[in-house]
Amino acid sequence: MQRAESGDAPFKLSHALPWLQDYAFDVWSNAGRDPNGGFFERLDLSGRPTMEARRVRVQARQVFSFAQAGDLGWQGDWRNQVNHGLDYIARYGLDDHGYLRGQIGADGRPVETPPDLYDQAFYLLALAHSFRVTGAPKYRRLALDLLHNLRRDFSHSLGGFLDTPVNRERLRANPHMHLLEAALAWVEISDAEVWRELATEIAELCQDRLIDRRIGALLEYFNADWSPVDVGSLAYIEPGHQFEWCWLLTRYEGLVGEVDASVYRTLFEIGEQNGVCPQRGVAIDELRRDLTWKQGQARLWPQTERLKAAVALAQMSSGADRSIHLAQAREAVAGLGLYFTGVPKGLWRDKLLQDGSFVDEPVPASSFYHIVHAIAELARSDLDVGRQGAESKASLKLVEPAFR
Repeated sequence: MQRAESGDAPFKLSHALPWLQDYAFDVWSNAGRDPNGGFFERLDLSGRPTMEARRVRVQARQVFSFAQAGDLGWQGDWRNQVNHGLDYIARYGLDDHGYLRGQIGADGRPVETPPDLYDQAFYLLALAHSFRVTGAPKYRRLALDLLHNLRRDFSHSLGGFLDTPVNRERLRANPHMHLLEAALAWVEISDAEVWRELATEIAELCQDRLIDRRIGALLEYFNADWSPVDVGSLAYIEPGHQFEWCWLLTRYEGLVGEVDASVYRTLFEIGEQNGVCPQRGVAIDELRRDLTWKQGQARLWPQTERLKAAVALAQMSSGADRSIHLAQAREAVAGLGLYFTGVPKGLWRDKLLQDGSFVDEPVPASSFYHIVHAIAELARSDLDVGRQGAESKASLKLVEPAFR
């Protein structure tokens, strides 16, 4: 395990865009790209791919990431990367009904499992951004066909969707979160009413079923009637998802319809007040239902969602509230930078333990989507979050990569 190191310069916006433009997109379009099709699941810290099964939703996430690259100033051939990922999905990643598969084995053969809502949400997201940057009508047709199939095979009689058509006993919030993300991406670029309807259904489900109004927190697992799972290993709260749903509800409010602001502000406050470690300055993975820590591990992705939510709230606020959210955004930027410390530029660590050490493991490609999304939201905002104003608890020590 590697302990987080400190350097002189805190990670801030002025580092973030060059890190993407000059390093990360290059690394993942070269070392992270399989010349035989698709993208590798993980890279080791010397930039070599791990030869293992691939989650097909990670392919969709990489398509999303490269569809953002041109907007973010990358000079590489992002269109080629988008097409490379989509071609791989079309050849190997879809079942006979047009659903995204779960995995492609290390031997290149599909792993046959029932279609999962979580995976389909990322395919819809990838199609939305592919359509946005290319204008190719086939991506719109594929998305509408997939939504039609989801309505037919996954719809739940009480609202929302099943995890899979073959499992009606356990329901999850997480796939709905990403389905809302995909719906809003389509709302932004399409006049088709089906996307607004989908977004509204999920936003209402969130407020009516997914949030425990007694404490204001977003829960994760539910029984078949949408009642919460109250006991056992599934009765926990994720700070990262409080932030992510907060960001999504503010986005829904801006694109579709009104939301009770106290709902998303409470989600953010729970994440910030209960889910951030003051010593490390990072959002941890899990809380118990009483909002105490379940364990202190902090993965990379909650830091990106904390940043997105803080940026969104700062943009909607004024006066003292805006200053508070700006400070929180700066702290989130600094916390994110901790994961880029002491590794080659364009790579990252994923799991920060409570003792301040990182788990020594290959770099997951799945994190790139989170990182790109957060930096994109920050870059598109009118906020000067990169300016020093909050005391940083994390700092950056970048290492030149030994590969490109």
